[in-house]
Amino acid sequence: MIDGQEQRMEQKIHDLFVQPANEVTLTSGLLFTDSKTNTIQFKDSAAVKIIIDDTAEADNYINIQQWSNGWTMADLLYQSPATQSAFDGGNVGNASVPKYMVSNHISSIVPKVMGGIFYEDPPFQLRPRPAVTQDIVRAKTAVFAAQLTAMRFEEEVERTMEQAALLGTGIMKYGFTMYHKKVKRYKRKGTRKAIEINGSITMIDTPDSDDFEVEFLEKKVAHPWIKFCDIRTVLVNPGCRVGDIREAGWVVYRDYATYADLKKLREQPGYSIPTDEELKVIFAGGMTRPTSGPDNITMTLPEGMMGYIQHALPRNYKTSADPMKAPLEILERWDNERVMVALCYNGHNILIRNEANPYGHIPFLSFNWRNIPDCFYGQGLGLLIGSEQIVEQGVTNLALDLLAYGLQPTAVRKKGYNTLTQDVRWRQGGIIDVEDDVEKAFKFLTMPPVPGEAWQFIAQAQNAGASTSGANEQVIQGAGASGIKTTGMRSGTGAAAVIQANASRLDGPTGRFVRQVFTPWLYMMDELNNFLLPTTVLRDILGDEIGEPYLVDHIEYREANIDYDVLAGAKLGAKKEMAQALPFIIQLLNNPTFVANANDAGYQFDAPAIFKAFTDAAGWKFSQNFLRKMSPEEQQRHQANSPAAIQQAQAKAAQDQQAQKFQQEQVMENQRQLGKAGNEAYRKAIETATEPELVQGEAGNQGFGSNVTL
Repeated sequence: MIDGQEQRMEQKIHDLFVQPANEVTLTSGLLFTDSKTNTIQFKDSAAVKIIIDDTAEADNYINIQQWSNGWTMADLLYQSPATQSAFDGGNVGNASVPKYMVSNHISSIVPKVMGGIFYEDPPFQLRPRPAVTQDIVRAKTAVFAAQLTAMRFEEEVERTMEQAALLGTGIMKYGFTMYHKKVKRYKRKGTRKAIEINGSITMIDTPDSDDFEVEFLEKKVAHPWIKFCDIRTVLVNPGCRVGDIREAGWVVYRDYATYADLKKLREQPGYSIPTDEELKVIFAGGMTRPTSGPDNITMTLPEGMMGYIQHALPRNYKTSADPMKAPLEILERWDNERVMVALCYNGHNILIRNEANPYGHIPFLSFNWRNIPDCFYGQGLGLLIGSEQIVEQGVTNLALDLLAYGLQPTAVRKKGYNTLTQDVRWRQGGIIDVEDDVEKAFKFLTMPPVPGEAWQFIAQAQNAGASTSGANEQVIQGAGASGIKTTGMRSGTGAAAVIQANASRLDGPTGRFVRQVFTPWLYMMDELNNFLLPTTVLRDILGDEIGEPYLVDHIEYREANIDYDVLAGAKLGAKKEMAQALPFIIQLLNNPTFVANANDAGYQFDAPAIFKAFTDAAGWKFSQNFLRKMSPEEQQRHQANSPAAIQQAQAKAAQDQQAQKFQQEQVMENQRQLGKAGNEAYRKAIETATEPELVQGEAGNQGFGSNVTL
C-alpha cells in the first residue's frame, strides 16, 4: 500500500511539474505565447529537455577535450602525494620525496595578488559624473563597503583566485538576497534615579538599572551577494570562444539541495517547489548518485584513488543517515532571456522554475589566469609549471636512489672460499671473520657518483617554474633587499613597482580579474541596489556607516550616475597621490590673494568637504564623525566669539563709552551752570541789601544785624 501511495504521489508530481502549464496559444510543439508578457516561451516539458540536453552537451565537451584530466593532474601536482615502490620488487623502497613547486608558487603569488587588489580600504574609488554631489558619492561608497563586508567578498575572491591560479579559470555567481534576521538589543531592567545635589539634578544608578535584559528585534536585511563557484559545477556553452563567461550563449549551474534547502527555495519568487508531503515522499524513497558529470575533483578520479588525494566528498554524496539531508541535483540553465531550473532525482526531472531572466543577462563572472585563444577555459600554474615540478621531483628521487647505493653499498664475494654464505646484518663496530685474504674474498662494489648535471637540471627546473609563474619577481618575494621584511605591494616603492609592471606576468591575471569581475560587479551592485534595495535598509546602512547627518535622498541616490575604479594594478596608490596633492590645497587656502579672487568670482571653499577629503586620504572609516552640527547654545557662543561679533562689541563699547563721557560732561556742565547761577543770585542779593536808600529811592525792608522795623 505504501508503494502504491508513493507511485501515485510521484505520478502527481509528474503531472503537476512536467506537463505543460499556463498554455495560451500553441505555436508549435515546443513553444507557446504567454498573454501576460506577450512573449514566446518554452513549454515546461521542452524546457526540461533543453536543460538536460545542454548539460549533457557541456559534460561531453569537457570529457572529450580532457579538461577533467588536466584539472585532476593539476590537483595531483598541487598535493603531490607520496607513492610507494621498491627496487626491482625487493624490500628496499625507492626514493619518493614529494615536491611542492606548484603549491609553493600559488601560496606565494595569490596572497600578493590579493594584497594588490585589496590594497586600499575600501578597494575601489567612485568618480561622480556631472550633477552628482559628493555626499551621494560618499553614501554609495559607504553602502558598497558595508555590503562587500556582509557578503564576505574578500574571502570569496581569494577562493576564486586560488582555483584560477591552479586550474586556469575562476568563476563567480551573483544575485540579490532579502530576508529578516533576529538582532540582539540590550536594555536596562530599571530606570535611573534622579536626585538633587547642590541644586542640580543628577541621575544615579540603582540595582535595577545596573541589571540588563536581552530582547530580540526583527531586522530586514537586503544586499547583493557573490560567491565562488567550483569550475566543475558551472557548465559553459562549448561554443564560447573567449575567457569571459558573459559572452557565453548559456550557462548551466549544477547544485545540490536538501529537504531544508528546497523549503527555503519555495519562499523565493519564481519557484514552484513540490509540497512538503511530496518532498517527503521523494526523500524517503532514497536517491542514487547522478552520473551526468563530475561535481568536484574527486569525481574525476577512479574510485580507488579517492583516498589518494585529500578532498571532501562530492556534494552529490550522502553524508548523513538522515534521509532528509540527502542531496538532490538541481540544474539551473541561464541565458540572457530566460532561467530554467530542473530538480533531478532517480531518473526523474521536475521543472521548478521557468521564467524571464530577472537580471537580463547571465549572472556569472569569470576570468582566466592565462588565456587560450579561441577557448573559454584558461591555463593555470598546475599546467604551466607542472612539468617543471615533475622534472624536479623525478631527478631528485633518482639522485637519492643513486646516493642510497653509496650509503647502503652492495658487497661482492668470491665463490669457493670460506666466506659469508648468508645475509648478515650490518652493524657499527661489527667484525666479520673470513679465512682467506679479505681483498680476495669479500669487498664492496664501487658505485658511480651522482652526476653533477642532475643538480643543474633541478636548478634549471626551479628557475623555469619561477620564470613562468612570476614568483621570482621582487614584488613577490616580499623583501626588497636582505633584512627588509616589507611586502612588495604594501610598501611605497612596491606600489610604484606594481604601477610600472603592467605587462608583467602577474598583472595579466590581476588585470583580467579587475576588468572582468571586480569592476563589472561594482556596476552590477549599483544596479541591483537601485532597483531592489528597500529605502529603510538603505537608511539603516547609511546611519550605521556615516551617521544620521549625512543621510541622502534615496531618489537622488538611485538616479546618480557613477564610474568605478578598482584600486589595483595601475590604479594602485590613487589615495597616495591624493594625499600628496592636499598640501598644495592647504597652501591655496592660506593664500589671501587666492581666497579673495575666488570670493570675487562668486566661489566659497566648503570647509566640511575639505575635511572629509583629508579623512578619506587618511583612510578613516565613515563612522568617524569628526564634524557635527552645533547646538543652538554652541552657535550662540560661536557667534558671540566670532571676529565680527567681537569687532561689533568693541565698536558698541566705544560708542557707549563715548556716550557715557558725553553724559558726564553734560552733568558737569549743568552743575557748573547751576553753581554759576547760584553765585550770581547770591551776589545780586548782597548788592541789593548793601546798596544805600539814597540810590534806590526807598528804604529797604530789613537790614543786616538790626531788629528795628521801619
